[in-house]
Amino acid sequence: MTEPPKPLPAEYAVHCPTPPPIPPNDEVDNVAVLLKDLYDLYGICAGRVVDLLDWIDGGQQ
Repeated sequence: MTEPPKPLPAEYAVHCPTPPPIPPNDEVDNVAVLLKDLYDLYGICAGRVVDLLDWIDGGQQ
């Protein structure tokens, strides 16, 4: 018997956050903070992709 597909968890259907805008040239110190924020956003999205792949493979339910 064929089972219906599992419903997708809600957190996997949410788009990744939009990166913050680039600061003006006179705010060089903010570039390091912005870069760290971008790395944080990337980490969140990369983790969600791994979680989604695990979920699809049946590893996390």
